[in-house]
Amino acid sequence: MGQRDENAEKKNMRLSLFLWTGLCGFCMALMLWYASEKTIVIADVSHEAGLSAGAGQRQDAVRGLVLQSRTGPAGNFYVSLPDGVKPENVVMENRYMTRELWIYIQGGQEEFYENHPVYGDVGGILAGSSQTREDGVLLKFEMAQVQEYRSTLEKNLLTVACYDPRELYRFLVVLDPAGGGQEASAGETEVRQDSLGDFAALEVAKQIQRDFSVPGVRLYLTRTEDRAVEEGARAALAEAVDADLYIRISAQQDEAHPELYGIEGFYNDDYFIPGFGNVDLADIVTRQAAIAASNRAVGLTPAREDSILRQLSMAAMEVSVGYLSNSQEKALLEQESYRQKLAEGILQALEEACGRLGQLGEEQE
Repeated sequence: MGQRDENAEKKNMRLSLFLWTGLCGFCMALMLWYASEKTIVIADVSHEAGLSAGAGQRQDAVRGLVLQSRTGPAGNFYVSLPDGVKPENVVMENRYMTRELWIYIQGGQEEFYENHPVYGDVGGILAGSSQTREDGVLLKFEMAQVQEYRSTLEKNLLTVACYDPRELYRFLVVLDPAGGGQEASAGETEVRQDSLGDFAALEVAKQIQRDFSVPGVRLYLTRTEDRAVEEGARAALAEAVDADLYIRISAQQDEAHPELYGIEGFYNDDYFIPGFGNVDLADIVTRQAAIAASNRAVGLTPAREDSILRQLSMAAMEVSVGYLSNSQEKALLEQESYRQKLAEGILQALEEACGRLGQLGEEQE
């Protein structure tokens, strides 16, 4: 009798475990489905990439959007969507270099927004416009400041929540690939020497962005494609977000001394930042990049008088990842595997620098 009771109890336990496992799996799947139905990923895009790359598409004249201020949660504004629009039909881009938010709605039409104004807390929107694309409509919002966005779609209503970056992140970092505007691209088998430095800097920066996963840290890139960016715009981004760290990536040439090679750091020696400043950051980045690439660390050098580093008020440095005038180092920079090592070193330096900032903050509390 006791044996039968024990077997029945074990059977019930196994059945209960099976049912609970199934229920948990169902709930998890339901949560993931529900989240995927509502949340829209907002991509980071700079300048003319992304949605603006509409070659061959019909693009009509730009129309102004009607903005209506209504009471509601601070920082939230609302965009009505036509019937049948799903999250996969909406593409959003945070264009922080130009302080714009772009929303593309596949299947949308400009006429729809003549009778459906954008409403809510619209005080941070300087202007809004719409433009017909081949199979939808593109809404552009000119924002008063650099912001972070979170969005959900429910019952034909897109909710856009706007945040100051400091509300979401503990530290803000600006990564600046120098140069840009040449005709080099990742698909080319051979890159001209006059554009190799710009190409290598961009590829290293994009690799860092792909691998970046430091908790509580937001990484901004001054360019994500091979396009020229004014120095003033680069500095303006760093100042606009009140960045904690700024790192420029570049390469250099010295035709008079082709034997020179190695990784060199530059810093602003005009002022000293207590705790963790220009020299500290330059030392960490130069050292970690040289270690990861198994290259020589040339050392640290004060920045030139015309350097962008002298325009910045945060801990800032420039790392030269090699000499293009050195044939061996030029050949290394043409290799994807070597650029990957450089990216790993700078990424390690970022993690170390943010750790130092965190410790400093704790000591000051």
